[in-house]
Amino acid sequence: MKLIALYFLLIIGYSQILEKYQIIGNPKPSLVSILTELQTQIKSGGAQTTTIAFLDNLKSTIDEEQIRHDQLYTQQRNQCSLELELRKKDIKDAEQVGSRANEQLENCSTSNNKARSELDNNLESQKTTDSDIKILKGIRDEAARLFSNKRRDHLDALTSLQQVLLTLDGFTGGDCSLAELGKVAMAFIQTAVMAKNDQPLVDISEIFAQVATENGGYREVYEKLKQLIVNFEQTLQKNLQDYQEVEDLQIQEYDDRNIHLVEYFNNLKRTEQQLRDHITAMSMCINQQTAIVDTARGKKVRNLQMLDSVDRMCKDFLSEYEKASQVRKDQIDLINQVKQSVYDFYSQKPQAACPGGGSE
Repeated sequence: MKLIALYFLLIIGYSQILEKYQIIGNPKPSLVSILTELQTQIKSGGAQTTTIAFLDNLKSTIDEEQIRHDQLYTQQRNQCSLELELRKKDIKDAEQVGSRANEQLENCSTSNNKARSELDNNLESQKTTDSDIKILKGIRDEAARLFSNKRRDHLDALTSLQQVLLTLDGFTGGDCSLAELGKVAMAFIQTAVMAKNDQPLVDISEIFAQVATENGGYREVYEKLKQLIVNFEQTLQKNLQDYQEVEDLQIQEYDDRNIHLVEYFNNLKRTEQQLRDHITAMSMCINQQTAIVDTARGKKVRNLQMLDSVDRMCKDFLSEYEKASQVRKDQIDLINQVKQSVYDFYSQKPQAACPGGGSE
């Protein structure tokens, strides 16, 4: 009966272990094989030491398995620590790279937008400056045309006055008729009209108004007319000189203003090219930093997923280790109980079996 109780103890204990824990690791000795071996040891009349040695050997096998599992879990734990540290480092690196790239991306975007705004202003300034240059040239061309016309008219008038004076000089001693003086006066008036000056008309009218009071000859009319023509000639020459001085001054002012505008316009063109080059560089920077941000974000996501996967795996390692270790502890406890039962069994076993009697 004691032997049967021993079997029941082993069956119940081992069944509870199998039901409570999922045995993990190397294949364990089956309950049947353990019972069969134990039954064989006892039924064959084997010595207590043989049975105890069998149980100790079984315990030693379990202890060795625990040692191997301890070593395996130590390696797994170290690998987990390294892998978790690596993933956390990669996540931190990705965050730092992404942060720097985002900062650079913002700087490049801001600089790009600023350059585009400056380029718009630059192009508008170029348009205005180009218009100013054309307007200024138009004004200069018109002033040059007017000066050229005045100069031509005055030169033509001076040439005509020379002919008028030659005609007057042809009258010996101023001896001429009223009709001849009238022709000279008419030619003079035409010359004045050519020079766009109507003052001689008034002066000639006053001279010829004295004809009615003259007593013989027209000497005084001749002299006054000639002096009037000479004075008018000098006036034309003075006007021509003044016009030339004004023209020279306007040309100088135009050149100074035009040089300034052209230089400003050329500076705008150079600045335009610099802005376009900068915009191109900033566009490249935006594309590059955007790619870096996307890559860093992807790297972070992948490493977060891997970190979660590694963390679950490491927790599974720990759970597996704890469950298997507990199973082995329970197995050792069961073996110790069986050993105690074996000790009890052998201590109460008769030294010799009764004839015809069974020991079971």
